[in-house]
Amino acid sequence: MKQFWVTHGGERRGPYEESEILEAVELGTIRPTDRLWVQGMREGIPIYQVFAHLGAAAGPPSRPGASPRRAAGLGVVDDLAALPGSRIAYAGFWVRLAAAAIDAALLGIVGLAIGLAVLAWTARMADAQAFGAAIMLAVGWLYFALMESSPGGATFGKRALRLQVLTADRMQRVGFLRATGRWAGRWVSAIALAAGYLMQPFTARRQALHDLLAGTVVVARGRAPGGRDARRPGR
Repeated sequence: MKQFWVTHGGERRGPYEESEILEAVELGTIRPTDRLWVQGMREGIPIYQVFAHLGAAAGPPSRPGASPRRAAGLGVVDDLAALPGSRIAYAGFWVRLAAAAIDAALLGIVGLAIGLAVLAWTARMADAQAFGAAIMLAVGWLYFALMESSPGGATFGKRALRLQVLTADRMQRVGFLRATGRWAGRWVSAIALAAGYLMQPFTARRQALHDLLAGTVVVARGRAPGGRDARRPGR
């Protein structure tokens, strides 16, 4: 089987197999504009120029004022996930709700422990409630911001259901500040009878309001539309 090397951030990585290249581009650890090498080549070629030979097609990230790029005769490429045969599957409403329920249960257990500890330490109930609420707010913020900006890109609930949070523009790992913004946006999504959450199934990339505000998407790892295994070609 042919093997490939990729130059990313000035560093050559590899060898990779075809399916590994596709998965890395999908997850954002390799960019379509990174250079691809095979044995016998004198210099690398941008991945998007040879993507059709790897089983998919992709174009470089669009820039303001830049002319549209075409890949393998498939038309203008604006979004990797919108290409024919794309292997990216955006997480649906119910699986995200289930992940949120797992996270809520875990935070509820932590909250109960914190509440009991605060009650034992604080004599006045009013002070205990205010102090406990402040601590839980901080715990919730750090839980979502740290875990969604971690290499896994997911909370425990999302990991259990094989979901991952990525940036919407380059499909890359989310930074701590963006993850913080996404957490804060949850409060906006929750207002007006949770309309920001309920809109999620009706957006093009299955984004809730806080995803749109933070510039993130939630993808299903390991599965693609049609139920095929994501770790194999045609995922």
